[in-house]
Amino acid sequence: MTSVGDESLPEPKLTRLGRREIIQSLLGFAIALALLIFGMPLVVDTTWTQIGTQLSMVGWEASAVMLGLMLVGLYCYTLTLIGSLPGLSHVRALMVNAAGSMVSNILPGGGAVGVAISYVMYRSWGFSRSNISTSLVVTGVWNILARVALPVLGMAVVIWGPVEAPTAIIAVSVIAGAAGTGLIVLFALAIYSDRVSTFLGHLISKLLRPFSKKIRSGVDMDRIIQDQRARMSTVVGKHSIKMTLGLVGMFGFFFILYWVASRTVGLGLPVYMLFAAYAFRQFLTVIAITPGGLGITEVGTAGILVAFGGDPGAASAAALLYAIFTNLLSVPLGLAAWGIWWFGPKNTSRAAGQLKRNLAPKDPASPSDQARPAQHETHQDPHPRPQQPSA
Repeated sequence: MTSVGDESLPEPKLTRLGRREIIQSLLGFAIALALLIFGMPLVVDTTWTQIGTQLSMVGWEASAVMLGLMLVGLYCYTLTLIGSLPGLSHVRALMVNAAGSMVSNILPGGGAVGVAISYVMYRSWGFSRSNISTSLVVTGVWNILARVALPVLGMAVVIWGPVEAPTAIIAVSVIAGAAGTGLIVLFALAIYSDRVSTFLGHLISKLLRPFSKKIRSGVDMDRIIQDQRARMSTVVGKHSIKMTLGLVGMFGFFFILYWVASRTVGLGLPVYMLFAAYAFRQFLTVIAITPGGLGITEVGTAGILVAFGGDPGAASAAALLYAIFTNLLSVPLGLAAWGIWWFGPKNTSRAAGQLKRNLAPKDPASPSDQARPAQHETHQDPHPRPQQPSA
């Protein structure tokens, strides 16, 4: 199969935050706060006085344990990033993960901006555009599959386990489990079936044609998809175990954190019930109406815990405490990672120039940088190695 050149691949743009993005972010946080302040007590039938009483049980020892579990979980995820982009170090993978997570938790639909940040950081360390695009696609798919696979396990716990769940919870479990199973099967077919991948390529081209100038101008989207499929097949074939172990480790330690948070605030539900609620919480994070799904995931998780028989105040406190460590703490960690990268060593001056162009206001009189062909881009080894020591 003929490889698609780097210049034909889309290059994520990292632009300055404008008025529209700021308004969207503020509106997203307003919705999240409204859901937490008014929605949570209403849905689970509790009060903020009761929630505050449960949160007051959290001490420094438990906080230190939960912080340690969060950091270990983030370190496990570096295996997934390294598997998708050979040559990446653990430290740099931590930096990319922290910076991308920070943006995702600040902006509604911030995943796209997180992808652009990851792209710029990878380019500054000398990785080729084609290998970066493959890494971004593979890790994105792997994360989605993990978040839909968890509800499948949660469905099994609810339907065949010892959980006495209401009919509504069982119905939601069946729907989430069926959707997750369908997505997993579709991804497997797209990777290993020529017919399915070709069909998806044509379908995506038709759906995106009204919104994409590149496709309307004759860019062969099917060829790009087939090239990415070949690259993904290679990465998945060689590093699927490492990437899977990274996600299993991250979600595993995050579940232990969830369990510690629940026990700390006095929620005494069995472990299997906590796991079912935790699994559906990960599924809810896919909803990007608010930054990082904040508010939606907490209210939804607390409602499930109460449906399982948990105390409303303790269930709400557990959901909030988990969000503090996995969502809010990502902001200072991300800022620190971005600062270390900004002042740290980089391999290519071209990536730094690209960053400046992406951050600079657009000049209507000048042609777009996106339209300029890469004049000095050379094809790199499929498994590039940074030329300088890891940061």
